[in-house]
Amino acid sequence: MRLKRMIFAGLFLSACTIGPEYTYPEINLPDRYSVLAPVTKASTSDLHWWRDFNDPVLNELVAQAMQSNIGVAEARERVREAEAVARQEGVVPTGNGTITARGNSNTGDTVSGEVTASFNLAGRTGWTSRAARQRLEAARLGVGEATRLLLAELGAAYIEMRFLQRSLETRSQDLASRQRTLRDLRTQFDVAAATQLDILRAQALVMETQAEIPRISANIMQQRNRISTLLGVPVGSVGTDLGYRGSQPHPIGTGDIGVPANLLRARPDIRIAERQYAAAVSDLGAAQAARYPSLDLSGLVTAPLSSGSWNESLVAGLTMPILSQPALAAAADAAESRSRQAYMGWREAVLEAVEQVENELSALRAAKQSVAASRKLVSLNERALMLSRELVIQGGDATVLDVIDRERSVSAARATLARNMRDLALSYVNLRVSLGIGHEEVTVAPESVTMSESTILSDISRSTPDAP
Repeated sequence: MRLKRMIFAGLFLSACTIGPEYTYPEINLPDRYSVLAPVTKASTSDLHWWRDFNDPVLNELVAQAMQSNIGVAEARERVREAEAVARQEGVVPTGNGTITARGNSNTGDTVSGEVTASFNLAGRTGWTSRAARQRLEAARLGVGEATRLLLAELGAAYIEMRFLQRSLETRSQDLASRQRTLRDLRTQFDVAAATQLDILRAQALVMETQAEIPRISANIMQQRNRISTLLGVPVGSVGTDLGYRGSQPHPIGTGDIGVPANLLRARPDIRIAERQYAAAVSDLGAAQAARYPSLDLSGLVTAPLSSGSWNESLVAGLTMPILSQPALAAAADAAESRSRQAYMGWREAVLEAVEQVENELSALRAAKQSVAASRKLVSLNERALMLSRELVIQGGDATVLDVIDRERSVSAARATLARNMRDLALSYVNLRVSLGIGHEEVTVAPESVTMSESTILSDISRSTPDAP
C-alpha cells in the first residue's frame, strides 16, 4: 500500500506544470475579397463543386480517386502512426518493473517484485503528451489536405485531357477544310485558274496540320496515364471511358465564395499549420519542464511462496539536472525559436491562401471574358473563310492566298477558344480548391489548455514551478 501511495504522490506532483500559455493565433483580414466573383449561386452543393460541371465522367473519376488514391491512403496511415505516438507519449511515469522468483533450501522459495518510476515535477510528460495529440490532430487534417490537392491535380489533368481532345478534333476539322481547299485548287489548276505555287502552298498547309496531330495524340495519352496514376491503378486500368464527348468541361455555376476569414477554418493546410504551431508551443513547455527536478521512486516487495511475512522497501529521491542546465537552457531557447517559426509559418499559410483566392478570382473573371470574345472571333473567321472560298470559285475579288490566310485564322481562333475554355475550367477548379472546398469536414476539438500567443512572442521569464 505504501508503494501505491508513493506512486500516486508522484502522479500528483507531476501535475505541477510550468510553461507557455496558448490561444489560437489571430490575423487581421479584410472583410471581403478585392475582386468580385463574376458568378451566380450554384444549384449544386459547394462541397462537391465538381458536380457543377455536369460531367458524369468527372464525377466517376473523383469518386474512384477518393477511394484509391495513394496520397490519400498515405495520409490515413500517418493518422494511424500519430495515434500510436500519442498513446506512447501519454504514459506519465517512466520506469520499469521486474518480478524475480528464488528457491533456497534454508529460507524457502520467495518471489520479489521491484518497481522504479520517475516523475518530472514540472509536468514534462504532460507537455509531450499534449504535443503528440496536437500532431495527431494535424495528421487527421492532413487527410483533408491530401484530398484537396488530389482534387486540384485530378481536375487539372481531366481538363487538360479534354482540351487536348478538343484540339485534336479542331485540327482534324482544319485538316478536312484544308484538304478541301487543295481539291478546289487542283480543280482550278486544271482550268488554268490557279497556279502550281497555289497548289504547293495548300499542300504545305495540309502537311503542317498532319504534322501536329501525332503530338496532340501523344499528349492526350500522357494525361490519361496521369489520371490512372491519380486513381491508384496501373496505366490502362481506369475502368472509365475517357473518350471525347464533344465538348470541354464548362462549369454551370459556382457557389458563394464567402470572406477571407472563412479560409481559417476551410483550408486544411492553414489548420495544419495552426496545430503544428500549438505542438511547437507544447514542445517549448516540455523543454522548459526538463530543467526542473524529477521525483524518482523505487520499491521492492518480497514475499514467501509458502508461509512467512512480506517485506517492503521504498526509496524516494529527487534528481536535479544541475550540470546539464546550460544544455537544457539552450534546448529551451531552440524550442522557443521553433515556436516562433511555426507561428510565422501559420501567418504565411494564411496570407498565401488569401493571395491564391484573389489570383484565381481575377483569372476566372478574365477567362469568362476571353471565352465570350473567342466565340465571336471563331464565328467571324468562319464566315470570312466561307466568303473567301465563294469569291475565289466565282472569280471575285479574292485570291488563293486569302483563302489560305482565312484557313489559318479559323484554326488560330478555334485554338484560342479551346485554350480559353480550358483556362476558365482550370480557374474555376483552382478557385474552389483555394477556398478549401471539396473535402469532408474534419473536426478537431479545441485545445484544452489555455495558452497565449503573446507569451510565445515575448521573452519567457518563468523560473519556478507553479503550485500543483
